[in-house]
Amino acid sequence: MPDLFDKKDSQKDKVTLGDEKFEKLPENDEIPEEGYTQNHKKEVVEVDYVEEGKPGREPKKFQKIKVFSLLFIIGALLALAAGTIQEMVFKSKESLIFVPKGGVLSPAIGVVAIALGLVLAIIAFISLFNRRGKMQVGQKWIAIVVGIILIVLGFSSFFRFVDYKENTIVDRNLLVTRAYTYLDITEVHATTSPSGENQELHYNFKLQDGKSYDITVNERNMSNVKIIDSKINKTAKRSIDNYAIQEMERLKMYTKQEALELFILE
Repeated sequence: MPDLFDKKDSQKDKVTLGDEKFEKLPENDEIPEEGYTQNHKKEVVEVDYVEEGKPGREPKKFQKIKVFSLLFIIGALLALAAGTIQEMVFKSKESLIFVPKGGVLSPAIGVVAIALGLVLAIIAFISLFNRRGKMQVGQKWIAIVVGIILIVLGFSSFFRFVDYKENTIVDRNLLVTRAYTYLDITEVHATTSPSGENQELHYNFKLQDGKSYDITVNERNMSNVKIIDSKINKTAKRSIDNYAIQEMERLKMYTKQEALELFILE
C-alpha cells in the first residue's frame, strides 16, 4: 500500500505533453532560499574611479572653431594693414611719393595668398605622416608645392611698387628693379575723375621707353608733386583740362595762372 501512494504522488508531479513527460517546476515558496541565492546571485562590478570631463573645458570642435576664427581675424587685420606695412618696409628715406602698383596682386591679396598657402602646405605636410587621409602621397606633395607657390606670390606683391625719390623714379618688382630720372619724362598729362562730390586730380607721366606711371594728387602729397614738376624737362609735352585747373585751385596747389603757365604757356 505505501508503494501505491508514493507512485500516485510521483505521477502528480509530472506533466504529460504528447508522449513526453516533464517534471513540474516547484512553486516559488518551495525553492530553498539558500540555493536560490547561491545559484541566481547577480554579479556586481565595483568601480574604483570614474573619469569626468574637466570643468570648464570645451569640446575640441569648439576649440578648433575658436582657433580658425582667431586666425581669420588676424588675417583680415593684416590684409587691411598690408599697404601700410609695405610702405613702412620699402619706402626709402628720400622718397617723395610711394605708390603700390595696381592690379590683381595687391598687398592685401598677397596677405590672403600667404595665409592660404601656409594653411594648405601645413595641412598637406602633416597628412604625409597620417595614413588615414583620403589623399594619396602624390596629391599631398602637389598640395605642398601649390601652397609654396601661393606663399611666394603673396610675398612678391609687397615688392611691387613705384617710389618717386628726389632725383629718380624706382620701378620695382620681385625680380627686376628699374630706375629713371625725371629728365626721362617726355609727357605730362593732368586730368580728373569723379570722386564723391569733388573731382580727383591725376598726373600721368610717360617716359622715353614707353613706360607710363600715374599719381593721384591730394592734399598730403601735392607739395611733393610740385617738386617733381620742377624737375621735369621744360621740353616735355604737357596737357591739362579745365577741371584739373579747378581742382588745383581747390587744393591750393596752383593758381589758375600758375597752372596755365606750367602746362600751356611753356
